[in-house]
Amino acid sequence: MRKINALLAIACIALAITGCKNTVFNPVPEEEPVNPVGQETEEAPQNAVGGRPEIFCSKEYLFEEAYADGVYTDPYLTGHYDKYVLSPETKDAYPALAEAFEASMSDRVMKYQELHDEYLDVSKQQRESGEVNTFILESDLFMRRADEKVISFVDQCSEYAAGAHGYTGYNSFNFDVQTGKELSLEEVLTNKGAFQKELFKILTDKYGASEFNYDLDNILSRMNLNEYKWAFDSNGITFYFANDIAAYASGVLTVSMPYDSTLFKQDYVPDSKVGYISEIPLYFPDSYHMDIVDGQEDNITITPNYDPENPDMYYIQSLTINKDGETFTTDDLYVWDVDAFIIHTPDGKENLMIMTTGDSDYNCSYVYSLDGKIQQVSNDYFDQGETGTTDDFYEIVPCDPANVAFASRFDMLCTFDGTRYYSFESDGTFTPLEKFYKAMISKQCDLISKVELTVPVVDEAGEETGETVTLPAGEAYSIIRTNGTDEVDCTIKDGRIIRFHLEDPLGEGYVSDIEINGMNAEDVFETLWYAG
Repeated sequence: MRKINALLAIACIALAITGCKNTVFNPVPEEEPVNPVGQETEEAPQNAVGGRPEIFCSKEYLFEEAYADGVYTDPYLTGHYDKYVLSPETKDAYPALAEAFEASMSDRVMKYQELHDEYLDVSKQQRESGEVNTFILESDLFMRRADEKVISFVDQCSEYAAGAHGYTGYNSFNFDVQTGKELSLEEVLTNKGAFQKELFKILTDKYGASEFNYDLDNILSRMNLNEYKWAFDSNGITFYFANDIAAYASGVLTVSMPYDSTLFKQDYVPDSKVGYISEIPLYFPDSYHMDIVDGQEDNITITPNYDPENPDMYYIQSLTINKDGETFTTDDLYVWDVDAFIIHTPDGKENLMIMTTGDSDYNCSYVYSLDGKIQQVSNDYFDQGETGTTDDFYEIVPCDPANVAFASRFDMLCTFDGTRYYSFESDGTFTPLEKFYKAMISKQCDLISKVELTVPVVDEAGEETGETVTLPAGEAYSIIRTNGTDEVDCTIKDGRIIRFHLEDPLGEGYVSDIEINGMNAEDVFETLWYAG
């Protein structure tokens, strides 16, 4: 279960706070940025054009309220579905891919809209007969690999439509980036029969023959290749089975097969000189009707440990990570949402990045080394990077460890998320590739001045021009970026960009102590939109 942060603008408007002494001014410590111009760039494959694709993700939430005798009761239906879109630059570079990708996503959205309508009708009919069930329809997309050759991801759909338990199943999508063609398994295999025999061996070795309570060999031999759900990743091809070949109680089964197998054509082997980020399909439901999906990919499982004092709250107190027999339990997290990513680096190392969301939408991220003993190597306050506007909002899907976007939360004249790009280093830390964070904030949170202000003018690159401008009371300032410590840049109505230098004369870090030009910020602006 994944989420996209609720737009802070909504919370800000509802929770306008000025002079809140227990709210801390929380700039991120500034690090020396790496100059991307001076970096060596990877050489793209000769047949590739346009560079590595960039993908954005949006989420459509489903919530159908229900009332009994005018009183709010259990909803008819809850859930969400994800949708991927290509960045404008990727669409321009790969027009055939853009057309096929958009058509595929449109078909998928239509499918979930039809399911929504069907489930809502059935849920309402059950209510009329006295049976109360909240139907669940959740679809999460997990990017497994994105480079100049392929975009490959799985759709994990979890549904509950009354009865004893729900169901989690998979669909897979594999696109040739250069041609836009959606690839079939037949186009990737060299020999169907040999493949199915090897699959049988791996399944029985991994899970034991007793896990399959009927003739697995015959089942596999009768399956059409288009029935398999599979995805490319950095190490090979992973196959997903959910109730296809074993009993419901077996849960989700996965098999990973390496690229160097003679079973696969070598056209889509990844570039060994670059890194990859693959998201692990997890599902930690907040309903006893649904079962946990804890990964089981690359011999990794991530299992939630729920708060025993509040079993109905579904708060995840900690996580237990297991890989190749090594086990590690995290410190107390007390969160309600978890995303997990495997980071593969060109030197062959693997790291696990866990991103969590807890109360007040606070985000934390942790990196664990998976080479030998599992151990935590870094901790940041990252969420997935954001792009677009507050009315047209997307998360930036992590794909490339050398250029990955993260968002951080700031309380600097208001509460907002700021996104910038980073490079993942061999020691498990992230180095910023740019100085400024791009702000994601609603126009409704514009700062309106109560006094005349003289402020420096800056250019598009963030350099002060040496010019200052004096602006009257009543001027509107739209925050566009910050350095994360003491500078906030805004646009004004004539299109110029100005800079506020924030001062904290008491050094205690409270937002109520922030000053601009020697004046307390609360005396400078009409409202400071801080989220509580």
